[in-house]
Amino acid sequence: MTAPDILCAGMIVVDVIVDGLEAMPRPGETGRVSSVTLASGGDAINEAFAIAKLGNNVGLMGLIGQDSQGQFIKDRCAHYGVSTEGLHADPERSTTTSIVLLDKSGERSFLSERNASIGAYGPEHVDLDIIRPGLKALSIGSIFTSQPFDTKALGPLLRKAKSVGAITVADMVMDQQGYGLDGLAEAWEYLDYVVPSELEAQIFTGSTDPKAIAADFRKRGVKNVILKRGSQGVVGFADGEEVACPAFSVPVVDTTGAGDNFVGGLVHCLVRKMPLADTLRFASAVAGLSVQAVGAGAGLKDLAQVERFLAEQRVQA
Repeated sequence: MTAPDILCAGMIVVDVIVDGLEAMPRPGETGRVSSVTLASGGDAINEAFAIAKLGNNVGLMGLIGQDSQGQFIKDRCAHYGVSTEGLHADPERSTTTSIVLLDKSGERSFLSERNASIGAYGPEHVDLDIIRPGLKALSIGSIFTSQPFDTKALGPLLRKAKSVGAITVADMVMDQQGYGLDGLAEAWEYLDYVVPSELEAQIFTGSTDPKAIAADFRKRGVKNVILKRGSQGVVGFADGEEVACPAFSVPVVDTTGAGDNFVGGLVHCLVRKMPLADTLRFASAVAGLSVQAVGAGAGLKDLAQVERFLAEQRVQA
């Protein structure tokens, strides 16, 4: 396998998806659901699989355990042709496994174990040598997932990626670590794009004005800001442009990984230097397709599917 053009780093989990849960059974009772499915999940692997489905050569960086779940992750990567050179298997920890409870509307709730690999990912698990000349993009699945990674590995990883000419992208989650945006001061200048949800960005910056939010990140050194707004679409501030793109109206089965699939579509377009408006529309289409089946991004099949969907939307317009 040739060296990946794109790398995705961050959270890797195994999801046990329980679909059709109407109510939790009482103690001693057995509840009935539509299906129980084993699937890969986590922001980095969701992004990597989406990017691979779109026809890119991609690799995964992250921490798993030396257990059956970790082997499942490796098998899924092999299925999609995703390089696992950047995976570190820790014999002392279990692969993070989550129970995903889906209700009738497609919304989900999660149950996760406390002492798994997700929060332990740190600099000792990151091999900077796989950041090689020719790398086109590095995407960080979610900042604020692991404190050791954020505070000790993120800056050097992004700096190395920029040194070989790669585009750098990062999503984020709510800060449960307590160090906030200020705690990552050395990393921001090496980020070309930050892609938080609008709610996350509002909480982090203290502003509800998208322009003010973008200005706050830019003040810290981030070059471009893309705000995911859920059913309201997305707004991007990049290279002096401000572009809003509405969300597509699609039948929703499972929203798990929709934001990750959006980022995957975004990265696909960024390495091709597509215009901002086309990039946001394409990434929104990827996200819209991803939610139409059970599993993180299961509704996304390949690039041809996205292109057909976009062509159909133009005809309907």
